[in-house]
Amino acid sequence: MAESREMLAIREIAHALLVADRPSDVQQFALDRVTPLLGASFSMVMMRSEDGELLRPVAQHEWPAKHRSWIGALRVRVSDGPSGLAVAERRLVEIPDLFADPSLEAWYEVASELGFRSILAAPLSTADGVSGAVAFYFADATQLTDAQRALVQVVAEQLATASDKARGVDALRRSNAALAEANAEFDAQTDARRVADQAYDDVVALVLAELRRLTGASAGGDAAARLLAVHALAAAAQELHQIQRHALPLTLEELDPREPLRDAVARWRTRAPMVPVHVEEPTVVLPTVRTDRRWMGRLLELVIGVGVIGAMRPSGSVRAGLLQEGGFLTLDLRWPAASAGEQELGATEQLSRDALRIIQDAPHSALPDPYQALRGGASALDLPLGRALARLLGGELQLEMVNAPSEASGAEIACRIIFPIDVDRPDPSR
Repeated sequence: MAESREMLAIREIAHALLVADRPSDVQQFALDRVTPLLGASFSMVMMRSEDGELLRPVAQHEWPAKHRSWIGALRVRVSDGPSGLAVAERRLVEIPDLFADPSLEAWYEVASELGFRSILAAPLSTADGVSGAVAFYFADATQLTDAQRALVQVVAEQLATASDKARGVDALRRSNAALAEANAEFDAQTDARRVADQAYDDVVALVLAELRRLTGASAGGDAAARLLAVHALAAAAQELHQIQRHALPLTLEELDPREPLRDAVARWRTRAPMVPVHVEEPTVVLPTVRTDRRWMGRLLELVIGVGVIGAMRPSGSVRAGLLQEGGFLTLDLRWPAASAGEQELGATEQLSRDALRIIQDAPHSALPDPYQALRGGASALDLPLGRALARLLGGELQLEMVNAPSEASGAEIACRIIFPIDVDRPDPSR
């Protein structure tokens, strides 16, 4: 009958090994089934720590109640005590009477406190090594039978297999997680590459279309003006290509944002004195921004130039202002909508797609055009380049149609460049 109970326990543990998700489930089930069969008072499974030097408890059966609170803190050094010796020497360690063995005197106090006198410890061994030990504690001096020893060895093998299986499953999960992360990164890189390639193709198509327009037989203006337009287009195309290929070098420094704005406005006042550019600067001291002086100046020159070209008409003007709102610094640039067609656009998205019309649909007249010499000062790539430069410098360029302050003025184009700033950074000029 005893053999039947032992065989049943082994089969049940083997079944638990197959279906359990965690090795601790198998360990606890095995202790609960085998400890009573052996006549032990209590039992414990201990596993090696990551450094392999210490054993820590992971499962227990009927551990003395008044001592259970410190089980989690229990550590046994490998080669110390029956469990440590079983792991170190990879063998079954049987102590029929602990108090009869002078070499285990260091354990006398612990044994008296916990109430055990005899121990049987077995290593959890696999071909890869020893992962821990299972130990059974008996209240009295106990001489075990060969059948009991064989049962403990079989159970120890099953527990070792459960631990080995758990390590394999854990390694597989980590590999799958790493593979999923790598796939996600690859997909993100593929998407980014696809977007970059599409942007590059769009730039190429736009440049070619503009070149055909500027060099076609129907193109207006003299040869010098068209050559200037081609040069501006080529320069913008080269800079945009460098940004898209992450090849535009930046030299960061603390900068007063009013300085590049004043420089950009001064350049356009010289180029187009007939289009007033009004600048409103706040009376308070603005925080500095950490940016690249050259490319910040280029960005502001681009957007102000687009505004100047869009405002080329009698009484047309551009308004520029710097605003600080919380942790953001905003350049707000506005000019009259260039044509009735633009006023009908309505949606910001469509205006963004057709932003070239700000330049291309500037009003034409049968009379001599006083602004003809300026039309080559801005290219069809200036707004895409401005957006790319704003992103490169940590900001965002927004373009939309807004109502002018006066109903008689019609609609306006509003171009905003927004940069986050550190409002707590002290002003170096103070």
